[in-house]
Amino acid sequence: MTFEQLKYFIAIVENGTYFNASECLHISQSNLSKQIIKLEKELNIDLFDRRLRSASLTDAGRLFYNDATILITQYNIALNNISNYKKFNDEKLHIGTLPIQTQYNLTSIFNEFKKDNPEINLTIDEVEDEKLLEGIKMDEYHIILARENMLNPKYYDIYPIAKDELVVVLPLGHKLSKYSQLNFNQLSGENFILMNPYTYIYQLCMNIIEEYTISANVVRTARTESIIGAVALNEGISLLPKKNIEIFHHKNLVTVPLNHNIELSVIAAKKKTRANTPALNKLIKFIENFSI
Repeated sequence: MTFEQLKYFIAIVENGTYFNASECLHISQSNLSKQIIKLEKELNIDLFDRRLRSASLTDAGRLFYNDATILITQYNIALNNISNYKKFNDEKLHIGTLPIQTQYNLTSIFNEFKKDNPEINLTIDEVEDEKLLEGIKMDEYHIILARENMLNPKYYDIYPIAKDELVVVLPLGHKLSKYSQLNFNQLSGENFILMNPYTYIYQLCMNIIEEYTISANVVRTARTESIIGAVALNEGISLLPKKNIEIFHHKNLVTVPLNHNIELSVIAAKKKTRANTPALNKLIKFIENFSI
């Protein structure tokens, strides 16, 4: 006896005829009939009264139908349970991150985690701000690495990874480079080269310019490496995360902190509504114990 035969038997009873059942099951009527005959031979009893045109159950058939439906229900429950178990214990993790791995030595986090957990398949996507936020929202990513202020803690569990701050980037010899700190008013009248408009840092800088009514001329936007080259050539100044500058060790640049500290902490974030799998729990625990 197979579960397939039980399904065929139940389908005949519930559809009224062999023909209707075969249409519902998308198999030939002859094949359906053969499977029921095999089942009856194994049970050594007739389940249907074949003297009638419709699929009429015998007394034994009615008894067997009750048991068959219970068996199929339990079978489906078992399949669903094992499917949920496999899903919950899936040892695959998909991580999304801003292009900041080098600046904060985040690669070491992932490499250390892989070394300690070789059974977990870790996939990492380095993407820009919009795609990162969309990915975590749509459950494409188990966890993302982002700037803290990009996410609402009401909807996300936040795990601190690294601290950073916004600094003023100046060409060597600039009139403002002599100061140990700068306020926003001192930046008025300068040409600014900012990060690309799709980035959180750009939006932050534009908000600062508006909030503090800084008379700023944004001459262009670019990626970090292009900004550094342009500032070094005295094309303007910039506002960037401190760690973004430190990795380049550019001798023709000066960074000056702001007296109004603008924190740019890097965090890991998981959507609160996402269930924790054992693999995800391992990663979260690892991140909580990791500090940069």
